[in-house]
Amino acid sequence: MAGPGWSDDDPGDQGRIVANCQRLLAEIRTAALVRQAATADDVKRWHTTIYEGCVVPPASYAGNFRGDPRHPELVDYEVGVGPTLADGYPERVGVWAVDVAAELDVFFDRLQQAFAALDPHLAAGRRPKTVDLLHEIVALTAVVHGEWIRIHPFANGNGRTARLWAAYVSLRYGLPVYVALKPRPGDVAYARAAKASMGRPPNFVGDHSEAIAVFAHLLSLALLAP
Repeated sequence: MAGPGWSDDDPGDQGRIVANCQRLLAEIRTAALVRQAATADDVKRWHTTIYEGCVVPPASYAGNFRGDPRHPELVDYEVGVGPTLADGYPERVGVWAVDVAAELDVFFDRLQQAFAALDPHLAAGRRPKTVDLLHEIVALTAVVHGEWIRIHPFANGNGRTARLWAAYVSLRYGLPVYVALKPRPGDVAYARAAKASMGRPPNFVGDHSEAIAVFAHLLSLALLAP
């Protein structure tokens, strides 16, 4: 049986979460610049670091994926956002907890394939010099972010870890961190695009096209900033 719901942070933890994210970003920046591979265990550690010193109900929710059989409270833990529709499910639903592990296997396999295709075309730490290459990197960043949101592997904090992924991919290819970690980007379009990246039963297919457009806009604002 799933454990207690966890969709909101304790109000007293907001400052601590911001500080934890900034500390984590410095670590991710170093790993990305040397193109160190980010694994599932790394992302679990990211999640644990985000909530270090914070109220987490229960403690096993931090740093563990939904569906993990070692933690019974996460085995049947399902997540969704938005109002409940006529079929009884929320407007958008993360993949079933039982499918999270398999979905993450595909996620990491495709991510490594994408990196293997892009890395030879751009030296570490160097900014892309062609429009086509820049578009490829922005699209990859948006899709990696969107797929993490679609899977929704954690009980809470999926948006933050998705934005850490966006930072990791951007820094790997010489771009600035243009998608704010905490608080999230205030642009309504970002929230709408993130929701579009999620799916619903039975196929859980997301649409990342809006996220690609929003990320391109956020990058242009960052590059034009003083």
